[in-house]
Amino acid sequence: MSEEVNAPEEGQGQDVGLSYQDINAAIQVIDIVSARGAIRGEELVQVGTLRERFVAFLRHAQSQGEELGFDLPASSLNPPEEEAPAEAAE
Repeated sequence: MSEEVNAPEEGQGQDVGLSYQDINAAIQVIDIVSARGAIRGEELVQVGTLRERFVAFLRHAQSQGEELGFDLPASSLNPPEEEAPAEAAE
């Protein structure tokens, strides 16, 4: 999972790659543009699915022992475990 996808840039001779930080940045962009209402209703499922795939990829990498260097974003796929609220005493 720690491997980067590299392809030579035409005429540059340099490798380009995609890092965990790049994927995290894409998740943040999705969150920002959706909060600002920049995504149309008919696009929400596709954009949300892409976001969840990114988050799942990062969670998998972390579960394999990869050090991401940042906290994972919130996700509806794997919400953080929370204690159930205590029932009110009557």
